[in-house]
Order: sequence, then structure tokens, then C-alpha cells
Amino acid sequence: MSCPTSFGLLVALAGPPTLVLISRRAFGDGQSIGVQALLQLAFCAFAVIVVFVVIRLERLPLQSIGLRPPSRSTLVSALLLTFILVFLLPPVTASLVRALGQEGANAGVARLTVLPAWFRVFLGATSGVVEETLYRGYAVERLAAITGRLWLGAAIATVAFGAAHIPCWGLGFALAADLPVGVVLVLCYVWRRDLLANMFAHSAALMVAFFTTVPWSV
Repeated sequence: MSCPTSFGLLVALAGPPTLVLISRRAFGDGQSIGVQALLQLAFCAFAVIVVFVVIRLERLPLQSIGLRPPSRSTLVSALLLTFILVFLLPPVTASLVRALGQEGANAGVARLTVLPAWFRVFLGATSGVVEETLYRGYAVERLAAITGRLWLGAAIATVAFGAAHIPCWGLGFALAADLPVGVVLVLCYVWRRDLLANMFAHSAALMVAFFTTVPWSV
């Protein structure tokens, strides 16, 4: 494994949870909108760094992380995946969340409740794009290349995706909700290798969740 790829995987897999842990220690849970906006921009920077690694350091095309021109199948895949994430998956995981992650879910909803609508849209739109770049496009492809097995690379990336949500949502919710979401997302990515479809569906599902499960704020 080359040094650029090692660095890229470190950023992709460890960057987001490290940012949460550092921000919690530095600012606590009562972070202002300004602080949260800066932290979200820092989160977005991880995706920028990974794209820089791909293009400038690894000298590979963006197709190597599943980014290719959109087609009709991109829209179809995105709509199908959004439907699964919004309507089919939540009833399946609801009992798991109640059993394992209700405390984490309540805490997360409480944090989101105080956020204005425009900021929820910003969080949803950017988080889906960034997480798909890090945990699907880059991590799956590079781990698959390193291990020589696509399924193993996908499995490692999916476990890392679930674990990355523990600092923010707790272990129970990460296992009951985030990990199943990661499984669905990675299956779609491995099937289509179309990162744009994953980005659209992930962001859309997040925004739906932010406005259907969280009380409105001004």
C-alpha cells in the first residue's frame, strides 16, 4: 500500500470520528450554530482532501472512486435507494433502535431540535456527499484493492462507517441504525459502482429524517 493511499484511508476512516471527539472536548455539547457550521466545513474538507489524494497523489481518475458522469441509471438507482432508506429500512430497524439505541436516538434528536431548518438542509446535503466519498467511494475501492477482495473491502468500510457514528450517537444507535444504513448503501455501491447515486440517496434520506423525526425549529 502506497503512502498516499495510506494517508487517504486514514483521513477517510478516522477523520470524522476524530473530529467529533476533538470538538466535544473543545466545545462540549452546547455548540453554537457558528461553531457547528465551522465543524461541518471541516468535515467537508475531508472529502476535498481525499479527492486531492486521488487526483494529485495517486494520479488516478475520479472513476476509481465511483465518480462518473450521471446517466439515466444514476437517477433510477438514486430514487430506488432513497425509497429503501426512507420507507423500507426504518420499520426494519425500529425495534433494534428501541432495544439498543433509544438513548442515543433521543440525545441526537435533542441536538437537532435546536437547529434551524436551513442548517438541517445544509447538514443533510453535505453529510451524505462527504460520507459517500469517504466510506463508499474511497474506502471500499482502496480496501478492495489492498485485500484483493471486493466483499472484504466493503465489509471493512461498512464497519468503519458504523463505528464512526459511535462518538456522536452512541454504540447502541450506531449498531441498530447506522450500521444497517451502511450495509444498504454499500450493497448499492458495490452493485452499481455509481457514487453519485449513493450521494443523492444518502443526502435525501438524511434531510427527510431531519424533518420527519425531529421537531421543527425556526
